[in-house]
Amino acid sequence: MTNDRQIEDGKAPRGRAVRSFLAGDRTPMWFTIAALLAGAGGTYFIAPAVNAQFEAQKIRTDFVIRNYNDLRLKMEEFQGLYISAFQRFVAGENVQADVVRLQELGARIGAQNLAMMPMFKTSEGPMAAGAVTAAVNGMLNVMFANAGKSFETPEAHAAVMGEYQAANGQLAKALLELYVRIGEVGNLDPTPASADLKPKGG
Repeated sequence: MTNDRQIEDGKAPRGRAVRSFLAGDRTPMWFTIAALLAGAGGTYFIAPAVNAQFEAQKIRTDFVIRNYNDLRLKMEEFQGLYISAFQRFVAGENVQADVVRLQELGARIGAQNLAMMPMFKTSEGPMAAGAVTAAVNGMLNVMFANAGKSFETPEAHAAVMGEYQAANGQLAKALLELYVRIGEVGNLDPTPASADLKPKGG
């Protein structure tokens, strides 16, 4: 009797139709609705967050590359001028103008190293930047400490060249460490500073 009444009222057929529509062989309606809601949520919430992360990383990477290139150019100019000036310094020539230029470059390198401090995530970055500034000053100090001396004897020449090589070695080590730390910030997967870079064989 109940079934007859449900059939007469049209409730049973409607119920079966709804169940069949929502859970049939084709894509269920509940899944379609859930997918639409998920898509809308992704559009309004997830996508902006992901885009913001990509944009922040792009800004960070651009900043790193720009500062790396600027520092590289300054260091190339400093080291190239220093080699030329030091050779003439040891030969007894007047290099006052070159020393002034080297001091200016050293100050600019130090200022850029300070400007890069906020981009580092760990203390190793600022320490490496400070070590480069100190090493640049160490190169200049070799010339200041030996100003007015004569290097005509083999002993005097060997002594000043030893100071130069030691200072240059410190700069190369500090600069490699700084480049590694800069690369870390830009996710550039740099070569570890401890890597053995000597040629193989021979």
